[in-house]
Amino acid sequence: TVIRKRRVLPLKGKVLVSVGERVSKDQVVAQTDLPGNVVTLNAVNLLGVTPEELPRYMLKQAGDRVAKGEAIAETRPFIKWLKTTIQAPVAGTVENVSTVTGQVILREPPRPVAVTAYIDGTVVEVIPDEGVAIEATGAFVQGIFGVGGERWGAIRFVAASPDEDLDPAKMRPEHKGCVLVA
Repeated sequence: TVIRKRRVLPLKGKVLVSVGERVSKDQVVAQTDLPGNVVTLNAVNLLGVTPEELPRYMLKQAGDRVAKGEAIAETRPFIKWLKTTIQAPVAGTVENVSTVTGQVILREPPRPVAVTAYIDGTVVEVIPDEGVAIEATGAFVQGIFGVGGERWGAIRFVAASPDEDLDPAKMRPEHKGCVLVA
């Protein structure tokens, strides 16, 4: 059976292989960065100022990088011990300072995502900025149970027919790392 498997990224990224290239199941064929998590701070409540006044108290502006614990805003009272400072709860970037809501939005660093080929085969199509289609010869076994996402391994049959119940006694130590068909 000829199997054609599409492997695509969740967001625009970079394809690392070309049409006609042989790939292995664990080879990274495309990669991207997912945007980091967003953290919202109600800065006006923390500082005791109005949304319109907020930019005056910001030490960091939209686009600036921040380290966890770094001061991003603070009041400047006449008596210094009354000063209020907002520290970044995460490392990342100041994404927005709103003079409407009084909120400061921080975004954590992007998370890299790598997509593997999943099967040994030949790249037959490149989907620009997204991924590839890989063609291989193999067997197709459809199942209704799986644990932990996509896996690969040697196929081992542990039942003589489709209507035979799975007998746990047939699962042996040598089956570790295999795909079992029952």
